[in-house]
Amino acid sequence: MTSKRIPGLDIVRSVAILAVVAAHSCVYLLRVGDTGLLGSVTHGFAACAYPLAAFGVDLFFVLSGFLIGNILIRTFINDATFSFRDIRSFWIRRWFRTLPLYWLILTADIALYHFLDLRSHEMNKAFDYLFIQNLWYPHPVYFFGEAWSLSVEEWFYITLPITMYLSALIFKPENKRKFLFRIFAGYIAVFVVLRFINAFHPINGPDQEAGIRKVVAFRLDAVMYGVLIAYFNHYHGTALRKLKNILLATGIAGIICIAWLMTAPSINITDSQNHTVRFASDAFLYLLTPLLCALCLPFASNILSVRNRYLSGFFKHISKISYSMYLVHYSLVFIPFFNNMKAVSIPATVLYYLLYWTIVIGLSSLLYKYYEYPVMKLRDRFSERER
Repeated sequence: MTSKRIPGLDIVRSVAILAVVAAHSCVYLLRVGDTGLLGSVTHGFAACAYPLAAFGVDLFFVLSGFLIGNILIRTFINDATFSFRDIRSFWIRRWFRTLPLYWLILTADIALYHFLDLRSHEMNKAFDYLFIQNLWYPHPVYFFGEAWSLSVEEWFYITLPITMYLSALIFKPENKRKFLFRIFAGYIAVFVVLRFINAFHPINGPDQEAGIRKVVAFRLDAVMYGVLIAYFNHYHGTALRKLKNILLATGIAGIICIAWLMTAPSINITDSQNHTVRFASDAFLYLLTPLLCALCLPFASNILSVRNRYLSGFFKHISKISYSMYLVHYSLVFIPFFNNMKAVSIPATVLYYLLYWTIVIGLSSLLYKYYEYPVMKLRDRFSERER
């Protein structure tokens, strides 16, 4: 199996997974004392946990969109016709990458929760195998909470290639460059309009986190902003490289601003009592958060080396095991074994928390080496036979 890794994108993927794991597990540090330095630091960190997790997942979305966008754009442009065989080949490679580990961890979760008698966590477990547990309604609260974002990505992998294929079949474009942009812009517009309409009367109730952020029907455009960056990189790469510093600064400044709006008690845009603020948040927040994350990609994709050998190795390894980390860190490790664990002192709390990270990284490394990597090699051999 050969792949050309881009160190800057490894950094983005590492930052995303470390942010998500930290956000989902920081509550454990609050178990010992509300006073002193540790209490102040952890309470401050806990206040930032929601935006940290939200932007971490959105980084995953746009990074995935950027990578698969490059593949689909090249295929669409280079082939005389964008055929269903092209789509099938794309799906095979994607599903070899995502489904085997996902189904393994999902099955392990079901077995573990049954063994520990956490039966309330088994709601709609069969739906999770087909990614239909949160198509247009809230994701189940008590089981495999991470799977909501995987549903978004899997349905994106299905809907975008089909949209491209059917559009090309119907309209038979002469200018593929303009045609692709119209498809991508139209795809984004559909979900922006859906959220705008939903903001008048949210179909899933007032809980924005469960009713909008984690619902497939309202989030498919999140991955598309990464595809849009891939499009501009393909056709306007020189201009994008010149603007990469400005785009990075804009993205980071915007992320900080929105994180503050999410956490400021007087504003709290995700649960505001001000109807105008809440309408704007419901309608446009999930356009802005992935878009701001996507603005960081041109800079990251041009980082071709990391000078420090150890830092480079760290980012590369975390990037490789990030999918395993995402699947095991919460439902498989934190909820069953650490969620109810209470330490009696600050040192014990810190040690247990370090133990949690050690288990997550160690287990993820083993899964990558002995499961993910062999499956990817099998995928490559299968793809070669398909050609």
